[in-house]
Formats: sequence, structure tokens, C-alpha cells
Amino acid sequence: METLNPISPALQDWRFLTTPPLSGEENMRQDAELLQRVESGDLPPTFRFFQFKTPTVSFGRLQKRGDILSLAAQEWTLVQRPTGGGVVFHKNDLCFSLCWPHGSGPLPKRPQEQYRWIHSIVFEALAEKAPVRMAACCDAVKPSDPFATRTCFQNPVVYDLLIDHQKIVGGALRCTRRATLYQGSLQMPVSPELKTRLDFLFKTRLTPGA
Repeated sequence: METLNPISPALQDWRFLTTPPLSGEENMRQDAELLQRVESGDLPPTFRFFQFKTPTVSFGRLQKRGDILSLAAQEWTLVQRPTGGGVVFHKNDLCFSLCWPHGSGPLPKRPQEQYRWIHSIVFEALAEKAPVRMAACCDAVKPSDPFATRTCFQNPVVYDLLIDHQKIVGGALRCTRRATLYQGSLQMPVSPELKTRLDFLFKTRLTPGA
């Protein structure tokens, strides 16, 4: 049986990044490599803000590029995410990812609770400025479109964030043997003040003793 080395205590403290706008391939490669290196113990848990420098359609790791081609206009590029979920259109959205080794606090252990925990922080940042609410079971309507071409922001699930009935925050998880990657998108105009607020809240929640 394979023996995994314990993660060094020196790599337990979160680091926080904001990368410049990148291509879809560069953004997804960064998060995929981050998951691999956090899992191996080479990097600490990491939070990253990122955006796309050109209009991009991302699709989940269980979807296929050929099925998505018809959804993208000619000027949009396509990229597959290392996480699951459906199609997401990236143009002026603010994206963020979290990657952490299993058992790394303060995130819960169960994936659904991790999703709720992350989105509750975004909810707190938005609630002062917008009539945002967290999706409940009654908001999660069974999708009518096939999974192969399903679009993420047309199909809210529990703990997504909504304004009226429009989904504005969604995300997806990828859980490997030793680590988890979350990738999310905030699909609304983000002022510098809102980004600063998000940054402050995530740093406060992820490093409560700092």
C-alpha cells in the first residue's frame, strides 16, 4: 500500500494570491497544478482571485469539448476545468479558487458543507450592497437540458447565491485523495471596494488566529 508523507506544519498556513488576467488554459493549468502540489505537500493551502483576459467558455471535467462547441460564439475560447459542474461563460466575472489539504481547518469535512461555507463568505460581502440570498432546495429545479451541454448559471443548486431568481455565484469542487479544489465565479460587476471586502473576509475566515 502506498504511504503518503504527512504535510509539514510549515505548509498549513494559507497563502492569498491575485493573478493578472490570464488565458483560459493558463488559469486552469494554474489551478490544476495547485491541486497537485497542495496534495503532494509542496505548497500550502491557497486562495486565488483570477479573471480571463479574453471571453472564455469553461466546461466541467466530465463534459466533452465537442458537445460544447455549439454554445460558444466565434470570438470565445473554450477550456476544460479540473473541477466538475457545467458550462460557465467568463467575460467580466471575478473568479476565485481555494485549494486545501484534507483536514485543513477551518473548512468543514463534507463537500456540501464546504460549498455552503465558501458561499456564505461571499454572501456576507454582497449582502450590504445587493438583495442577495442563498438558494434553498426549492430553488434547485431539475434541469431540462442534458448534462453534456448544461450551463452552470441557468441551473442553481442549493447554496448557490441568487438575486431574485438569477444565479450570480456558483462553483464546483474536485476532491482527490489528499486535497480539494474549489473554483467559483461571481457573475456581476465587482468594484474595487467589493473585491477588497471579499479579500478581507476570506483572509479573516481562513486565518482566524492570524
